[in-house]
Amino acid sequence: MTGDGTGARPGPGEAADAYGSTFAAVYDDWYPLEFAHGAEAVDALARYAGPGEALELGVGTGRIAIPLARRGVRVHGVDISPVMLELLRAKPGGHLVRTVLADMADPDACDLGRRFALVYSVFNSLFCIPAQDRQAASLAVAARHLAPGGRLVVDHQMPAGVSPGISVRHFHATDDQVRFSLVDCDPVTQVMKRRTVAVTDDGVTSYHSVIRYVWPAELDLMAASAGLVLAARRADWAGTPMHPGSPGCVSVYRHRTHEGDPPG
Repeated sequence: MTGDGTGARPGPGEAADAYGSTFAAVYDDWYPLEFAHGAEAVDALARYAGPGEALELGVGTGRIAIPLARRGVRVHGVDISPVMLELLRAKPGGHLVRTVLADMADPDACDLGRRFALVYSVFNSLFCIPAQDRQAASLAVAARHLAPGGRLVVDHQMPAGVSPGISVRHFHATDDQVRFSLVDCDPVTQVMKRRTVAVTDDGVTSYHSVIRYVWPAELDLMAASAGLVLAARRADWAGTPMHPGSPGCVSVYRHRTHEGDPPG
């Protein structure tokens, strides 16, 4: 499981830019736009934004934000990683995204002083916050930035293989690289520690990350504590209905007070 950008302050003892400094050099190679149906995500998010402005929490290198901005949406992006934001700004079209260096789970640090028609967090970015209280805080930040009638969209993979212990996952091979991950899962805390190993002709490199996965029902409770209610939920960006074997989950929330809003 990976995030589109960290957007979060790691736990005590970890550098604030742990994810960005570790994965920035390889992120765009490993996760291009076409990975995890990124183009479909851009299409759907453009529809949710309509003529309004959008805010991405955990914008990372702009994998989604830049193509969304090219669709004519005025996009703002928050991330805690200066390395990731530097990569975003250096890309063609990076100037179209207005970036803010801030922690999306810190309500004091992450206050843009405005509201948006669309706030979104995609590609497991929420999981990159490895503590439940801070995940809940990030949803509160999202709710505070959501305009009346606006929508919060959260996209994540459904947790898979959550039995305790270490397992080998995410095997990937190309002509010049073999990559796999060793994942240590604690189902009690829902924390996964992952060591990704990349093997090339030049040698072996490992990358460490920590995530906390979230079930949809838990996400709904955290959203409710922020004053949000579920408006729609689908298995993917194409609108496929959820079923027990769905690999992904796209949840759409609105403010609880706006009962007259049309369905998401």
